[in-house]
Amino acid sequence: MYRIAFFWVGGDISIPKCYVESIRMIYGDGIEILQLSDENTESISGVDAVIRKNLPASIMLARLEAYSQVRMDDRYTFFTDADSLLINRLNIKAGNDILLTPRILDFPINPNYPEYYEEFVGKMIGEVMPFLFGAIALKGNNEFFKTLLAICEKLPTRFHRWYGDQYALHKAIKNQLFSYDLLDPNIHLRITKTAPTIWELTQLRNDGVQLITFKGPDSNKSENMPIALKNLRQLVQ
Repeated sequence: MYRIAFFWVGGDISIPKCYVESIRMIYGDGIEILQLSDENTESISGVDAVIRKNLPASIMLARLEAYSQVRMDDRYTFFTDADSLLINRLNIKAGNDILLTPRILDFPINPNYPEYYEEFVGKMIGEVMPFLFGAIALKGNNEFFKTLLAICEKLPTRFHRWYGDQYALHKAIKNQLFSYDLLDPNIHLRITKTAPTIWELTQLRNDGVQLITFKGPDSNKSENMPIALKNLRQLVQ
């Protein structure tokens, strides 16, 4: 019914290894996992296929180009960040072919971080990036990520380094290039900065949360993800 796809490039694959292990804990062999990478990144044990391409050096362009290589079918492909753990089976309410995750926390965006963005001066983050890119469900549409890539390529090069995927998505939706429905960010992209304890994971699972993702400069994901994975293992095995 579903596929899960994630993007990762680089020599250290400890983070996506945790993610793939969590998916296999929940599903066994019952779901297809796609790794989207460049020509050099090591294949991660447990994935069903690695889709490789000689990607641009800029990370925003690289991710969009990697995503655009996935051939869509009539299943939802759940495109997710690799710094995540699956803690429940997916249950995506069928709707539009494009399902986006809305941003639920709004705050003034710093236009000077990590470099100067004149487009962000005096703006709330929800005005310029109202959707999160860490959970997108897509089926039957092979043009969505290609369109976002084309938009991003035309943006100033600073967007090729930071924010380009979310900003391109905002521009596409603002210009009504796609219709879409919404995922529930509390269910499909629950953000955490710490490793949930066994008790906390139990509560999250009982609440129906399907994906947790480790975000923020103080999330220490390389340390917290293995701890959370160990706690999850005690619950499901």
